[in-house]
Amino acid sequence: MNDPRQEKTAAHDPKILIIEDDNGFAELMATALDDEGFANCCTGNGRDGLELLACNSPALVILDYTLPDMNGDAFIEQMRDQGCATPFIMVTGRDDSSLAVRMMKTGAYDYMLKDASFLDRLPSVVGRALHEAETRKRLYQAEISLRQSETRLARAQKIARMGSWEWTVDTNEIYWSDELYRIFGLTPGDPRKIESDWIFSLVHPLDVASVKRALTTALKSFQPFSIIYRIISGNGAEVVVNSQGEVELGEDGRAKFLSGTTLDITARIRAESEIQQLINYDTLTGLPNRSLLHDRLRLAIAQAARERQLIGVLFLDLDRFKGINDTLGHRAGDKLLLCVAQRLAACVRESDTLARLGGDEFVIILDGIHSEDGITTVANKILTLIAEPIYIDGHELYTTASIGIAVYPMDGEDSHTLLKHADVAMYQAKDLDRNNFQFFSREMNTKMLERMMLENSLRRALEREEFFLLYQPQVDARSGRIVGMEALLRWQHPDLGLLGPDKFIYLAEETGLIIPLGEWVLRTACRQNKLWQEAGLFPVRVAVNLSGKQFSQRLDDMIASVLLDTGLGAEWLELEITESAIMKNAENNVTMLRKLMDMGIALAIDDFGTGYSSLAYLKHFPISRLKIDRSFVRDITTNPDDAAIAEIIIAMAHTLKLSVIAEGVETRAQMEFLSFHNCVEMQGYLFSRPVRAEQFEELLRNGLKY
Repeated sequence: MNDPRQEKTAAHDPKILIIEDDNGFAELMATALDDEGFANCCTGNGRDGLELLACNSPALVILDYTLPDMNGDAFIEQMRDQGCATPFIMVTGRDDSSLAVRMMKTGAYDYMLKDASFLDRLPSVVGRALHEAETRKRLYQAEISLRQSETRLARAQKIARMGSWEWTVDTNEIYWSDELYRIFGLTPGDPRKIESDWIFSLVHPLDVASVKRALTTALKSFQPFSIIYRIISGNGAEVVVNSQGEVELGEDGRAKFLSGTTLDITARIRAESEIQQLINYDTLTGLPNRSLLHDRLRLAIAQAARERQLIGVLFLDLDRFKGINDTLGHRAGDKLLLCVAQRLAACVRESDTLARLGGDEFVIILDGIHSEDGITTVANKILTLIAEPIYIDGHELYTTASIGIAVYPMDGEDSHTLLKHADVAMYQAKDLDRNNFQFFSREMNTKMLERMMLENSLRRALEREEFFLLYQPQVDARSGRIVGMEALLRWQHPDLGLLGPDKFIYLAEETGLIIPLGEWVLRTACRQNKLWQEAGLFPVRVAVNLSGKQFSQRLDDMIASVLLDTGLGAEWLELEITESAIMKNAENNVTMLRKLMDMGIALAIDDFGTGYSSLAYLKHFPISRLKIDRSFVRDITTNPDDAAIAEIIIAMAHTLKLSVIAEGVETRAQMEFLSFHNCVEMQGYLFSRPVRAEQFEELLRNGLKY
């Protein structure tokens, strides 16, 4: 007698379509699924499978990769062309890892090998696939309902400058709300028939292709889309808009409507431009800052390499500026710096770059140079002009400059080396009574010799166990509780003593030693965190810094191996990386970051605001946290510019639904400022200096006192 419960379950379970040309094996699969209450039907070729898929709308497809009339790739392509998004499990008798990866990338829920345990594993895999598909469906429907509610609300709020629209796919007709007419500079109720071809005529010619591509992708993938583009409004003005839309499916599982909203973000784009100004330019002089200088120098090097030209890098430091600043105050010092910046600008061409690094340091990039004589002419002109008297607040002031010069390609072939050599030459100029310029020479390069010796020591330091980690707590300022920690690398050099990472990390990156060293740091930090958890201490996440060089390796495999070996859960690991490191190979690096996030690892942008800081890219980064750099925190309570930048970063993080943490917090005033502006996670000397593992364990046991 049949089990009534099983029959009832089977009757109500979604149907599973099995496409398998081996009839005997298909029956075994069907029996295994029947025994667990999964209703199913079978076919032996791809063509019939596609017909059943179109007619029966099964909840899941179990697909044999090798069929008589087509393979799995062809079947999936035709299934997608039909507009079908039914989840599928790929099964095969081939033990081929590249095939497995390809199938997972095409959207397979799972890839199963027909081995001895296949039939035993099949019901549980099917159960999970159906559960996940149902969960995604409910979530998608909930998101659709929410977005529809938001659209109705936005439609009533003209001040939001947001319009709604709905495109009927079959008829190619589009419904517009009145506000959307206004955004496009048209009169609501315009009698012209609204069709997609006419709308594309309003899009900026340079943006038409990307808009069409976004719509086509959405219709094929059934995924929401968001695109920023320009339109030429009815009155001829250029307007920047953000269109977001969702595909609504008909009962046949095909795309029926594409509906969404279009928001006028022209004002926001202007605001972002102002933020870029704050991030990439010196707030006092308006000159490019250090990060933009590096970008400009890299571009100049690339061009000079192509055209076989020279580049002059002039590193300038004002002589006796500190005395003026201390005597007359910072206000007078700022006025002096502004005057110097104007005089320097008068000495260079528009195509050259003049940057302020901070304090009284300036850098000039002279590109397109054919001989050192041209560089000498500019340097002499600068010395003469800077030495002229400057009148500030009734005072006649005099200052001079010491200039160090490095020339590409003789003195370096990358921005870091050129700036470093120009800096070395500048100190030589200061040693020679100042108010002069010096070209970099090998004779003055004692530092380069020290670098070579340091590199040799670095190569042996790991095997000699000279490295160790310190841990600095990350604190929730509201409760005073430790919520995380950053692992910080130190080197106990046998001759030079204790060295911080700023003394050797650049060398490790240049030599490739960062790969084994980075793995050692990660493995040590994860192992220590796991030991603390096993000791019953309150679990916290450990943050480890990543170098951009590590992205060139199989970073995800290495990290997975470390987590497996140490037993630390991925949720207890956070990786920190700078914006500039990501942007060196943005597409590949973002792909790697997505893999890491899919593993459950938290990702943070370190030193935010000091690097590339592209807002257009930032929203696409798979990150969970922004870390405000200490350079903005240091004067946050006394410098309005630093305070404004910090507020902007915090607000932007919350808007992007990211958490935010500030580093370098040393005073209660800084803590209170950050807390007031909704940045509650902090680290810095106010709470604790970086400490050895034994001391950090005591902090975990007994809490912080500050």
